[in-house]
Amino acid sequence: MVAEKEPKVATESKAVQWSLTTSQSRDVRRFIPEAGLTEYWYPAIEDRKVGKKPVGMMICGEQLVFFRGKDKQVKALANVCPHRGGSLMHGDCHFEGTISCPYHGWTFDGDGNVLAVLPEGPDSQVPGKVKHRSYATRTLRGMVFVWMGEEEAAPIEEDVPPEFFKDEGQLLYAWEVWKINWRAAVENAGDAHVPYVHRDAALVMLNPMSLTGTRNPKTNIINNRTATFGFRRGQAPPMGASAPQTNGSNGSNGAAAPQRPMTYRSHFPALGAHWPLHSYRSLWSWASRWAGKRRYSKPPTDDSEEWGGMLHHLPGYVRLDYHTHVYSRINIPIDARNTRQIYVHFTKHSNPIAKLYERFIFHTWHRWAMYSDFSVQDFRAAGPQRYDTPEYLSSTDAHLIIWRRLLLKARGLGTLQNDERSATNAENFSHRRQEDVGNIPEQWD
Repeated sequence: MVAEKEPKVATESKAVQWSLTTSQSRDVRRFIPEAGLTEYWYPAIEDRKVGKKPVGMMICGEQLVFFRGKDKQVKALANVCPHRGGSLMHGDCHFEGTISCPYHGWTFDGDGNVLAVLPEGPDSQVPGKVKHRSYATRTLRGMVFVWMGEEEAAPIEEDVPPEFFKDEGQLLYAWEVWKINWRAAVENAGDAHVPYVHRDAALVMLNPMSLTGTRNPKTNIINNRTATFGFRRGQAPPMGASAPQTNGSNGSNGAAAPQRPMTYRSHFPALGAHWPLHSYRSLWSWASRWAGKRRYSKPPTDDSEEWGGMLHHLPGYVRLDYHTHVYSRINIPIDARNTRQIYVHFTKHSNPIAKLYERFIFHTWHRWAMYSDFSVQDFRAAGPQRYDTPEYLSSTDAHLIIWRRLLLKARGLGTLQNDERSATNAENFSHRRQEDVGNIPEQWD
């Protein structure tokens, strides 16, 4: 095997040389399935969208069909009929609690049992002898979750946020499809892209963010399911807003973290110029900082250790607590090239008037500001991204490395050998940058 060399200068010639000398077998990205982690619960579809007709959907590369069972709950079967490959999603629900294939009338219940073959009549020999694959489902707060695994379903509480198991508050949903692999889509958080990619987003303009600098907050691993990447109560909040310096909670060490200096515009000697190019942002940031101060003076919306704060959570959650609401972007793999994004907006309001107001704000402001404006900017940057090339990782990518390592511990991936878990050149490069700024993550392994 050719000896590996640490990359030093990211020139074209060096990058080519590195690609020839790096052992790709040690790149952890290749162990993370392209079509997603299957031994998990995923949100699939809103309950209200499944009516008298079956609904088809692809998750983790598998075609599923959803329909109402005898108990009125949404059921899920493999979409491809086991007889001769008919598409059940194009079939009909002639009889309560069943679905019939459009080709030969094989009729299934919610557990996948064949109850009848309609063209063969009631004397058909097929019923009772064939059982189609079914997927466990559970409906929580109007959202249908489906277990995609081959093994017995894990406790759903391990994969689904706590607000889905409570009656309080309000959950509002939106969704879209990104033409990008789920691994790249879920990694679009917890790094240094926000002040650059989203510099003209309405949310950033209203709640300004300074340059990230060379140090990111320390990543905490919780229950081998969560990797925190943001700020918890008692720490400096995101987007440049100020927060009260109280004792930490939810994974912090109990001491207030130092406030990051607000630097809206910096001089870059190698460029001989400033970025951002214009100084008007500083005035705007000064004028609008009150909004962030007011927001982060409130207690967290979710104070649980595993789901509170700002984090990644298996199998593909990006979760941000803005103190007025919790925003979750759930990355559901469709196949190796497409990812369904389900956005969940949770508020703790119980008053009917407050709920009505929140729905109004969600549909008139949040859906546009967070999804149509903010997320579209994400997709423009991440959409053309290559996920199969050698990397030079910065010190601000430390969380990303830990998140990838956490993915290696996901259900269904088995046990990797120590040499397969060893650090890659890209990770060592980032580690040395961490040493440069004195912010080495404790979870490095």
